[in-house]
Amino acid sequence: MVSLRDARRDRGWSQTTAVIRLRELAEQGRVDVASAASLKTQLSRWENGTVPDEPYRTLLAELYDRELGELGIDVTPHWERSHEIPGLLTEIRDELRQLNALLRDQAAPRA
Repeated sequence: MVSLRDARRDRGWSQTTAVIRLRELAEQGRVDVASAASLKTQLSRWENGTVPDEPYRTLLAELYDRELGELGIDVTPHWERSHEIPGLLTEIRDELRQLNALLRDQAAPRA
């Protein structure tokens, strides 16, 4: 696996060059993308861990000639990450219990 930043650097490209190439790919495929300035900001975010939306995922994979997984981009939908769900449900249950206790305390008659 290689990061997006490493994939870009492996080609000897600056972020500006990568953005130019990304926009060229988008034009060839007739895909609407953000302006060059906005794309440069997005590229920086993606290189720092933000998962890109479509069509950028497909364009990045094509740009660097790699699968998304090879680029460190996890596109597994949250509902498929079942290992996270039990912990989240426990947290939600505990918070609901705390809220219910607070509501009961507020509703209880004062002596």
